[in-house]
Amino acid sequence: MAKGKSFDDIQADAENLMRVWTANPKLSLGDETSAAFETRLSTFKTTRSTNADLRTQLTASTNDTNAQANAIQDIVVRARAAARGQFGPDSTQYEQLGGKRASERKPRKPKTPKP
Repeated sequence: MAKGKSFDDIQADAENLMRVWTANPKLSLGDETSAAFETRLSTFKTTRSTNADLRTQLTASTNDTNAQANAIQDIVVRARAAARGQFGPDSTQYEQLGGKRASERKPRKPKTPKP
């Protein structure tokens, strides 16, 4: 990509060139012909459009994946809470679901008064 130029700016510049080239067909750029440049510009526009469509699809897919992950995580948290309630906070089942058994928790340190 050209340094400091956005794709919109590049496309606008290219369209200006095509207008000038159409009005002045004698303009010569070496090996680059007007028809070849027009094809190159058309391909660029199509590629940009495809890129935008793919970004939209990626955003939608990412949002769907995140929603599914959140739904699964909510169920896991509910299951862990249910296991804690049914089997107790010191049960093997609670630990198997990712909870920390009550007997394995560090005891609270007593607060020491500030001098």
